[in-house]
Amino acid sequence: MSNQLIRHRSYPILICTALLIGAVLIPQGIYGEEMKADPPPPLPLLVRANQTDTPASIAQRILNDSSKGWMIGEYNGRTTFSRGEPVMVPTAPFQRGGLTPDGYQTVPVLAYSDIGDSSGQVSRSAFDYQMRWLKTEGFVAITPNQLTEFMGFSGQLPRRPVLISFDTASHRLLKTGIPLLKELGLTATIFVATNGVGVKDSMTWDQIKQLYKDGFSIGCRGRSGRSLTRRTQTQTFEAYFSSVETELRLARKTIETHLDEPCLFLAYPHGDTNSLVSAMAAKLGFSAAFIRRPGENPFFADRFSIRRTPIDNRNDSEQFAKLLTTLIPADLN
Repeated sequence: MSNQLIRHRSYPILICTALLIGAVLIPQGIYGEEMKADPPPPLPLLVRANQTDTPASIAQRILNDSSKGWMIGEYNGRTTFSRGEPVMVPTAPFQRGGLTPDGYQTVPVLAYSDIGDSSGQVSRSAFDYQMRWLKTEGFVAITPNQLTEFMGFSGQLPRRPVLISFDTASHRLLKTGIPLLKELGLTATIFVATNGVGVKDSMTWDQIKQLYKDGFSIGCRGRSGRSLTRRTQTQTFEAYFSSVETELRLARKTIETHLDEPCLFLAYPHGDTNSLVSAMAAKLGFSAAFIRRPGENPFFADRFSIRRTPIDNRNDSEQFAKLLTTLIPADLN
């Protein structure tokens, strides 16, 4: 086969890949459209504290959302108030990007395979210790929606955020992990491989939907959970391209059908991705995607390569604490 013929046959492949990557990389306004400036944020509200008020109760009364109590506490620099004391209630983010004179915020994302004693899992006792340590140390569990708003410079996170995630929908998680998280007031994200739902030792769709109603986030991990970066020597690019598209599209559709809500977040199966898989995820409508690799997640990180740190029985208490960095020192004056 001549080199000229090979080049001609490669053109459709290159064009398809370029179009997909363009969906991720080309920002709005690049074709000369006018970029409108954001309006100034609304001013905070001044209220008077009641006798038994806490930041959470004020947030519930004024903002109709007790989970935003941390914003009131951080804005006022305190978490207790006397009766009649003036309290400022922020109605919009006041520290976008987690930027401070001392550095910038980064978000630790924890990735658990399952709760158990097998390789790659974390024991029930270790998980119990880790979750209680997070609560005691003042960490606030966040959702992928909150994380992407932070990364889009449109939202603000608590001073010590953490995103807790699982790559399983097992009964062990439902019976041991979920009750502990609820007890401590922590939320988590469960990434589901749709073909495994309802099989032996796994949750049913009704149970997953109930978790969603209880405030847990449900993400996608493909249909089978197989790696999407592996292409066999005999597989054509067209066949590989089609298999990636089918795996993600059908898995996302299945989750949306059962939850009756958009599925916006993807954990790449096995934590691996490449330019094609990431571009396909964006093209199919995912808002962000996660790799399985330790590292920092500041607001300017790639939202289709958000880092998740694997946690298993090899992490002792001291190592676990070191993984929960939330501020990167830098002189930003």
